[in-house]
Amino acid sequence: MGQYDKYVKHLTFTDYGYGSFRQGTRLGPEDLGMDVIIEFGTYWSAGPMGKEPYRPHKHDFNQILYWFSANTDDMSELSAEIDLYLGEENERHMLTASTAVGIPAGMPHMPANILKMDGRIIFMEISTTAKYEETPVEGEKSQFENQPLAGFGSKYMSKFIRVPFIRKGPWSYGQLNPDDSGGALGVINGKDTGFDFIIMCETLKKAPYRFGPVPDKPHVHQNPEILLFMGANTDDITQLGGEAEIALGKEMELHRITRPTAVIVPGGLPHNPLTITKVDTPFIMTDVRPFGMEPPSSRTSPDL
Repeated sequence: MGQYDKYVKHLTFTDYGYGSFRQGTRLGPEDLGMDVIIEFGTYWSAGPMGKEPYRPHKHDFNQILYWFSANTDDMSELSAEIDLYLGEENERHMLTASTAVGIPAGMPHMPANILKMDGRIIFMEISTTAKYEETPVEGEKSQFENQPLAGFGSKYMSKFIRVPFIRKGPWSYGQLNPDDSGGALGVINGKDTGFDFIIMCETLKKAPYRFGPVPDKPHVHQNPEILLFMGANTDDITQLGGEAEIALGKEMELHRITRPTAVIVPGGLPHNPLTITKVDTPFIMTDVRPFGMEPPSSRTSPDL
């Protein structure tokens, strides 16, 4: 039993059987040690998202909605068309690329409807709260049906972050790290949405691959992060498709990852090296920083 085992959580999935939303998982405050809830899973077919009666609602906490492809050859292309309504005006937006949406506390949002699907997608919902609650927004169903599509310059366009995945080649980290995972990186910076958050989503195709500009040393930062090691095979996302190792604490306690896993890194905890050690089939690592980030420091204590 390691000192930092509590920060390494193997993900368990529920298969919901027949329907649009299939395999899904949830991490709550009891798992993460912070007032954050992360849920994600796969959509297999078109249709309405969420629960009946498919009406707008709002929360008293910030929330991030993230739709993305599981096609590790082209993560930018969503391969779906999704209707999403935002705001008191029920402004209608169409998502066709991998997209994150920042929902500040109090903003009405939903319904969302997958109109067309050419390839299965992953949907992630990040809520900065200890307890998920939603308040229905009153109104007639006709108010948010058949609205014209909003475009550039619309009131809520700043809430949308379309995510370009850019190829990471050798030396992308700089002089000390020539490694190449064969994959691409998408960076989501939420500052312009009304609150601060960061998500970094990376495809992994080759091993060995070390993360970071100083790949063999630990670093530390003030804000927490959650590293999600995710399978990309939407037939069965309970399988990772590879292996990784991460060191936690100033003792550099090593943890081996062989299945879908969340590694929770509280603010102030030294962590890394992080190395992808094996790739059988391409997989995804998503780094969620629900309260934003600051540049990491290699100095963790007088002992490091």
